[in-house]
Amino acid sequence: MLVFTPIELPDGVRGEVLTECRAPTLYRELSGLLPSVDTWRPWLAQLVADPSALPGYATLKYSKSGEVFRARFAGRHDQPLDVVCRFSRSDGGGTSFLKRPSRAQRTLRRAVRLLHVGIDTAIPLARIERTSPPRLSWLVTEFVADAVDLDQIVLTLLSQLDQTALHEVKTRVLTALVELFASLERAGLYHRDLKASNILLTNWDSVEEAARPMLVDLDGLHHRRWWSRRRQWQPLTRLAASLRDYPTLTRTDFARFLHRYLPRVGLPTAEWKAHFRRIARNATDYAQRSQLRKAHKLDGFTGA
Repeated sequence: MLVFTPIELPDGVRGEVLTECRAPTLYRELSGLLPSVDTWRPWLAQLVADPSALPGYATLKYSKSGEVFRARFAGRHDQPLDVVCRFSRSDGGGTSFLKRPSRAQRTLRRAVRLLHVGIDTAIPLARIERTSPPRLSWLVTEFVADAVDLDQIVLTLLSQLDQTALHEVKTRVLTALVELFASLERAGLYHRDLKASNILLTNWDSVEEAARPMLVDLDGLHHRRWWSRRRQWQPLTRLAASLRDYPTLTRTDFARFLHRYLPRVGLPTAEWKAHFRRIARNATDYAQRSQLRKAHKLDGFTGA
């Protein structure tokens, strides 16, 4: 169980910080490193004033909607705690920002929901926001040093393995992905942007421990009480679209995934060919539309 404590900073900035982990969160335990609210306050004030001055600052992603960067925080007993900070600019004009939670608050809630149902994600450590226009919000999560995103594994790392190791690693990764998708369906959760770069894996190359998947970038995560067949397959289609042009993956790999996934969600394994063809067709269409969207995504953005 994660326990958050309210915090207030100057200039109308307020939020909450994680102060207690009452039980181990999956396979990580942070309770021995969590700082007090008073320790958080000056660090968060620096985050708002000038994040580039934070120890260990390094930009990971930058766009017109916000920025993602790494930093370092002195945890309990001055033990360093590496974190990832997600800064978001206003996500609504006029007074609309008053009618919905901030992006940081929505992501924190989704992360807590995932952890509650046993699906791993980066543990949220702090969330602050400025409630007056222009609306700004910050989310601080743990940095998982030994996690590698699926995109990097498939694009780069698989090609460095010999045939025996390649088959073993693919089997471990495939098993982890089947469990991830089955867990999402079992929990009634739906991620509309489940691309390869949003899935991290730990122990992906270990022969002693099972690979463990972790979801990041939770903007597309929603709880669905029901969904159409099209929506049910959309996350798989999105993942297939992000992996379709990588030579290290074959049609056999996708078929093996479906053979394991279908019985986990109560569907006949014998129908795998029909599902395979539909996902392949929809993934191709999605990839083509995505190229058109990306061409206009940063129109007018100068980096300022």
